[in-house]
Amino acid sequence: MTQNYMTLICSTNENVMEAKEQLQMLLSQKVGGIIYIGGEDITESLHIPTVYIDRDPRDMKREEKPGSEENYAMIECDNIQGGYLAGQELACKGAKKIAYVCYGGTLSTIKKRLQGFKEALAEYEIEINPKYGIYVNEVSLEEGSRAAQYIMENLGGADGIFFMTDILAVGGLSYLVNHNIKVPDQVKVVGFDDISMSRMIYPKLTTIHQPVQEYGRLAAERIVDMINGKDVEIQRQRIPVNLVVRETT
Repeated sequence: MTQNYMTLICSTNENVMEAKEQLQMLLSQKVGGIIYIGGEDITESLHIPTVYIDRDPRDMKREEKPGSEENYAMIECDNIQGGYLAGQELACKGAKKIAYVCYGGTLSTIKKRLQGFKEALAEYEIEINPKYGIYVNEVSLEEGSRAAQYIMENLGGADGIFFMTDILAVGGLSYLVNHNIKVPDQVKVVGFDDISMSRMIYPKLTTIHQPVQEYGRLAAERIVDMINGKDVEIQRQRIPVNLVVRETT
């Protein structure tokens, strides 16, 4: 149903200062509410209706400010479940020497994916050497490729890699394939997101599917309800994810 609201869309390219500047611009325009995907704390905007998608910057706070107003809703996928399914898939397919590649170690999404991943490997009695946890500077194909190269050439290789975004996974796969490392026979790979590219590359990527369109629908419903003063019955909503097995495991 059409709600007749004007929508302003801003992209921060994961830049904290740019995010803060754009938020201040939006607030100066007296917007009715904000739907926000980002990793930093923007509590200064919480005096207006705010819907966070997937990343909850308040997870980074050690404590809440006394008397702060909490006019927000949170919509996220079950990142712990997703990380668990990724670890379980690698373990079940026989991987023993497993690495993981991620971006933004302070982001709530990454922390939760890593938590679930480690829980799964612990159940299968697989230890992760700390040096096999690779943190990259940005989410890009180039960084994924460099991470895979570092794992295979500097760390003595791995037989399983969990890339915590599909973009990184696709970059990692390009390195493996271009260096004649057989996937999944020698190295098994799991991504996270299930972007369209994961179905188009060779070999097709095993990944964790999260329902992005459902995020958008729920976020739009929540923000409109909040602007109109309706009570939001579910302040924090967690959406299940599922493993999509393709050709890399």
